[in-house]
Amino acid sequence: MSEVFTIDFSYSTSHLIFPRIIIGLLILLGAILLITNFLKRLRDQSKVFKFKLFTDNYDKAKFYGSIVLLITYAVSLEQIGFFLSSVIFVTLLTLLYIGNLKRKSILISLVNSMSITFVFWYVFGQLFDITLP
Repeated sequence: MSEVFTIDFSYSTSHLIFPRIIIGLLILLGAILLITNFLKRLRDQSKVFKFKLFTDNYDKAKFYGSIVLLITYAVSLEQIGFFLSSVIFVTLLTLLYIGNLKRKSILISLVNSMSITFVFWYVFGQLFDITLP
């Protein structure tokens, strides 16, 4: 009976648990999307699969700006470190999504980015002793 309440845990493969969970969830969500699309086509009696990646009026500046900022952030991590590159990235991303460069927006963005970056640095780098880039 005691075997029911024990867990066999191997530290050599423990790092693979989370990615397997995420992959399983992504496969499940993809299957749900395909099934709902298939059921919608059956209901509409349509035989053509219409794939549309974006809506007609998506914000190109925010989409491509986010991609450029993500790539720049990844490159800048090694050059200037985690804290400074994260503050710059979060500030610019927040300003991009706010959509204006007023003094109040810039101040809120800076305070937000510094506090979020500090919390992440403290929790992961100091408390959990996880190496940050």
